[in-house]
Amino acid sequence: MRRAVSPARQLARGLCGLGTLGWLAAAAAHQAPAAPDALPAAPAYQDHYIDGGNLKPDVSADELSSEQGSQGLARSLQVDAIVAMLRSHESQTTNSIVEKGVVVKSQWETMAYGAWSLDGAAHAGGSEPGEAGGSHGVITLRQRAMPFDGGWQADNAIGDLNSPDVALARVQPRFYLPTAPMQGLTTEWRGPRGLQLVGGVGEPGLYDGVAVPGFRTLGGTTATAGAEWSPVAHWTVGGQLVEARDVNLAAGPLVNVGSRQSSTAGLVAALWQDGPRRLQFNLIDGSVGGGGNGAGGWIDGSLAQGRFLQNAGVFRIDPNISWGNQLISNDAEGGYYRLNYQSRQWLADVGIDAVRSVSGLGANTVFLTGDTRYQLSRDWGLGGVANLSRSGHGTSWSAQGYVDHANRFGTGRGQLDLAETPTGRDLTLALDQSWSTASGLRLATALSVERIIGALINDVPQDSTVLGIAVNGGGQLSSRLAVESNVRWTTALQGRAAPGIAATVSLSWQLAPSWQLLATYYDSQVGSWTPLTVVSPLTPPSLATIPAVQERGAFLTLRYQRASGAHFAPLGGGPGAGAGAINGVVYLDANQNNRYDAGELGAPNVTVVLDGRFSVQTDVNGRFMFPVVASGHHVITVIADNVPLPWFLVNDGRAEVEVTTRGRATLELAAQRLR
Repeated sequence: MRRAVSPARQLARGLCGLGTLGWLAAAAAHQAPAAPDALPAAPAYQDHYIDGGNLKPDVSADELSSEQGSQGLARSLQVDAIVAMLRSHESQTTNSIVEKGVVVKSQWETMAYGAWSLDGAAHAGGSEPGEAGGSHGVITLRQRAMPFDGGWQADNAIGDLNSPDVALARVQPRFYLPTAPMQGLTTEWRGPRGLQLVGGVGEPGLYDGVAVPGFRTLGGTTATAGAEWSPVAHWTVGGQLVEARDVNLAAGPLVNVGSRQSSTAGLVAALWQDGPRRLQFNLIDGSVGGGGNGAGGWIDGSLAQGRFLQNAGVFRIDPNISWGNQLISNDAEGGYYRLNYQSRQWLADVGIDAVRSVSGLGANTVFLTGDTRYQLSRDWGLGGVANLSRSGHGTSWSAQGYVDHANRFGTGRGQLDLAETPTGRDLTLALDQSWSTASGLRLATALSVERIIGALINDVPQDSTVLGIAVNGGGQLSSRLAVESNVRWTTALQGRAAPGIAATVSLSWQLAPSWQLLATYYDSQVGSWTPLTVVSPLTPPSLATIPAVQERGAFLTLRYQRASGAHFAPLGGGPGAGAGAINGVVYLDANQNNRYDAGELGAPNVTVVLDGRFSVQTDVNGRFMFPVVASGHHVITVIADNVPLPWFLVNDGRAEVEVTTRGRATLELAAQRLR
């Protein structure tokens, strides 16, 4: 008897097949456009050149030294040979890992078939063997923005990647529908009147590895298919089906390997938008493990009026719903309201959430939050944040006050944080300073004193005072040598709190125009305590007790990097265009000040896209680089595939940047906790 094939899988395979046929048809049918009718010749314009146009290009040793060649369209290649050594100690257990391998990243632009990238990683042995049928290297081929007649464009990918979602599922202000890492293929087609078709099929998995990325398959299959369209003005409608068969359910990087289950889910959404007014309706239906159907719905709306922005919504989602093999927020009903005000001097945001458990097994919570900042003058600003949570776990609150000052040394902040839960109290005083430095260098420091009272660690009440010092800085020390560092040290001045240190120091030495040597030292000794926080209506505030962990690692990378195309021209530019570089970091903004401060962590394995065409992934420290980018205005977009929950990207991960010729633009893209 033949096994029935689900509609989601049929539609996904059909869309993926359509993508493959589209590639073949474009390759076979591509013809040069007919030449336009000749126009009367205009009088020739003669430029006036300095020294008759014989000046040599201004290329110094520290400026885009990897650019070579001036023929053809923009293309680049980066090959890293990596040796990594990591030693960890936890609960009287010591593990040592030696990781060796090669990581390849390449990009190239075509005239008729869009922009392409091929990324791969292969392990070359070491002391951590891959699991049978499990962990292995990574290879991903992506194509973006392939043009077709009638205003169509296509994105396609094969390899280790993330399942696609329609745009209506991606942009969710309150409920996040996560994409799932998988080994397979995806396709996305965009056409006139907002028409979008997506499909994907593969085997679910997880990214792993230390310095050399790997991918661990989880067994089973997953498939998705969806579409959306704007049939009339102001309206967009769409839907998507997701199916997982015989897989392990996951919540971000955490996997429940207790038993394999199957799940199905369908989403129908409708968006009405008229200028500053926006209203989206969402309905979801699905089941997990044959446990009966669950359904849900939510409505999100926003209204911008002058300096005011209002967001509100209501929701109800039954238990027993997942999105593929990814768990989502469920067993919840309630509503929320947000009010934001912004002027030249004021920034203010207030909100309320009311959440109840549908099944009665979870906690009912009322959560109030407020955030305000006032710019007193050019140099002085002050602000504060307050949160109040009331639930079956008791009443908890937190408050923060700070003063910012642009002084002759840079920009400083003094900050006081207080938090109280039924299990304890926490008070922290911190002084942060971003220092004015010479061009090409940066330095930020932080000093904090923390009091922990009453919170339980290993069933022992705490009464501790903890001192913390952090330094974050780096830059170009010479034309060939650069350094980056992030160091945080904590120690108990009084009480039982464990000391800790986390340090990452990286050196980069330009050996030759295309060759670079990178060395990184990593040392982390984490004590068994973390600060109390009250930041979310969906999770009760508590002190996350973790065992003490000691890790030390050293990473050595020999990098070959070459970018070709028109001289000084590159990703997104034509022959002869000027070019610069974009360096950046995607980081977890723990104090929510939209600044990459000392001691804050980077987000690894996150996809960053330039102008919707060229993509790279962040490294283990959350850093990314586009080494050769056409001068001018560019849009950077971060895909939230692997940002750990409950963190979300500020401004939906979108940033705009101006690149100057032979310049180096730096971006710091923040992810903050859901509040």
